[in-house]
Amino acid sequence: MTRARTGAAGDDDPDEHVIHEEWESVGIRRAPRIGRIMISGIVFGVVAAGVLTAMAAFSEEPGGPLSTGASGFLRVFGVMAVVCVGFGLLVAGLIVIVLDRVVGSRDRPAIAEHSTSLSDDLVSPVTDDVPQWVRDREIIEAERGEGSGPHLPATDDPSGRLPKG
Repeated sequence: MTRARTGAAGDDDPDEHVIHEEWESVGIRRAPRIGRIMISGIVFGVVAAGVLTAMAAFSEEPGGPLSTGASGFLRVFGVMAVVCVGFGLLVAGLIVIVLDRVVGSRDRPAIAEHSTSLSDDLVSPVTDDVPQWVRDREIIEAERGEGSGPHLPATDDPSGRLPKG
């Protein structure tokens, strides 16, 4: 049914019954990958912090923050990383905004199909029968003992299928 219209391969499921279909005209809008652009801003910020820290190590005077060894190097790298990652996120955010305005302004018209379907469950079909535990209430009550536990409602139906109500 629906697969034939959409061009999907294969036969329709004989157990599927479409009960409602509707088609709407929609616009497909392209959007930039915001997460990937922001992550690339973070990566470029960390790389820039590493490069700036290495350049500062070569031009360092004796007694500066980098002369204290690994802890001084990590402190300088940490400060540079915070500044450079912040700047990288700012630039990436501006790129996202510009790309969203340029690429996102164009949208293509399309038709969207929405169909509601029911499928037959052959393994455990849905019936209006009363569940087995209700039909066998005498057995359940006998196992518990006559006076203990909650009582199930009695029925006038000799088969025990319909609750009294």
